[in-house]
Amino acid sequence: MTEVLRGAVWRVPTVGRDRTVLVIQHNAVIRHHAGGIACVLVQEVEDALDTLLTVPIKAPVRGVVMASDIHQVLRFEQGKCLGYLSAEDMERVNQALRAALDL
Repeated sequence: MTEVLRGAVWRVPTVGRDRTVLVIQHNAVIRHHAGGIACVLVQEVEDALDTLLTVPIKAPVRGVVMASDIHQVLRFEQGKCLGYLSAEDMERVNQALRAALDL
């Protein structure tokens, strides 16, 4: 299985259907914490608005990162890593997360 790292986009099985998620948890916490991994949903759409809480992306999937839709994901061993966000896109996600969480 591919190592789960911050900035990776995965397609993982959930109840009812597969979901596309972006890993947002710090890599050190992922390695040392046995629980679920913090992720945000990625809606795979062609066109998306760039707002305070949404970040449109073009790679590794075309869609929009929903910074306010945070989940713990457990089933990475049954999922597939689709690739990684660019440093620029990840910084935009970081800004959206700070806004969503009032940090």
